[in-house]
Amino acid sequence: MNVSKRLVAVFYLACLGYLFQTVEPAPARGAGESMSESDFELMRSDIRTMKASLIADRMKFTDQEAAAFWPVYRQYETDLAAINDKKVSIMKDYVNHHQSLNDKQAKQLAEDVFDVDQKTLDLRTKCFGALEKVLPGKTIVRWLQLERRLQLLVDAQLSKDLPVIQK
Repeated sequence: MNVSKRLVAVFYLACLGYLFQTVEPAPARGAGESMSESDFELMRSDIRTMKASLIADRMKFTDQEAAAFWPVYRQYETDLAAINDKKVSIMKDYVNHHQSLNDKQAKQLAEDVFDVDQKTLDLRTKCFGALEKVLPGKTIVRWLQLERRLQLLVDAQLSKDLPVIQK
């Protein structure tokens, strides 16, 4: 990967990491300094744009492939945003209550996480089905690889700051 592509990737990941810092604000952030909902949505929109640009750069679609891919992808991103809203909600709730979690709440937390994971998998499966009608399998799998890698990086960024449940 050349230097400019690495910089784009690092910038993208830094933005994603910053976006998800709203789950657990950094200790240095004082009261009243948290991100407003409109700022959060604006940044999220910018990140989606950067992500789409990164995908376009990596996928190198033909005009015909692009015409088939982008409408499905836009719907995918819309549906994924709703799933990610739930994920962020679960994480915020966990951060705020992890120290007082009882067994019943911990079980519910696990079920909520399983549900988010399953919805994400179902969404990718649905997109694969829609795309396989109009794109070659290798092209779809290349996109899925890229999508999965980006999500793994985001998840790693998110999980590094989450506290572990204490006994």
